[in-house]
Amino acid sequence: MNALTLRLSNDDLRRVVEDVDAVEATATALIARSAGHEDYTSLATAGAAVLDDGETAIYETPQDGPRCVMSAAGLREYRLAVLTALATRHLLVPGVVTASVIGSGLALELQLAVLRTHVPNVSHIAVATPGNQPPDRAVLDRLDRDGIGFSLVETPADAMFGANLVVLAGATRLGTPRLAKGAVVVNATGVDLPAALLDGVHAVFVDDPEGLADSDRTFVRTHRGRRRGGRGHRSPSVVADLGRVLAGEHPGRTDHDHVLLVELIGGGTELDPVLAGRIHQAAAAAGLGTFDGN
Repeated sequence: MNALTLRLSNDDLRRVVEDVDAVEATATALIARSAGHEDYTSLATAGAAVLDDGETAIYETPQDGPRCVMSAAGLREYRLAVLTALATRHLLVPGVVTASVIGSGLALELQLAVLRTHVPNVSHIAVATPGNQPPDRAVLDRLDRDGIGFSLVETPADAMFGANLVVLAGATRLGTPRLAKGAVVVNATGVDLPAALLDGVHAVFVDDPEGLADSDRTFVRTHRGRRRGGRGHRSPSVVADLGRVLAGEHPGRTDHDHVLLVELIGGGTELDPVLAGRIHQAAAAAGLGTFDGN
């Protein structure tokens, strides 16, 4: 008999962050991959895989085992949000987090949900959705419920002012906002940042160095090795991947005042069976989603 299929909506994905252990699972996978273990996906259920038909991600286990269907875009954006949480926890100067999240739609809402749930000491989040609808009210209500202040602002510059964590969850015109000393900037947009913004960055970290090598991104080539006049440090270059930082093989931040950029490249791991399996387990345990037969 075929197993039932659990179907998750985007709202289910927003809610499952309450219970899923995705952050630790993703950290373990990053460390394994950084160490050169090509079989890092063995951290998933044996034989599990994620199929992608363009819009839908289908998590499958062998021999008519459990199946779970969710938005492919949602799974990718959830992974980016989890990586944001990991980068924040390991690269931001310890203390109170004042965050800025710029973007729209599900990408922005998942970033807010994961920050609220998996990043400690968040005191306030400024949200900018230039030209787009603001986040769903339920997402903002959960921030308020957890004692996290929030403000909806008009421009990215307004959101980024004074923030020590800046999360870019959607491509938008950023201008030349000033970054606070010691800030961590996470670029989850998949596009290059303006040169003027990169000019304030001291070092770059990536989630996937192999994905960077295979991508058409140009920020490293165009900014590596040039010395900025009067700044006393070189233009930003990639210093390590997150897996090395998590494993303790790279110190991460080396100066409290340095601005660090985290470029989330993704490579071929956006539809991660480790993450998809954790989502499926947590959603089923929480009674989320709907079941149907195959």
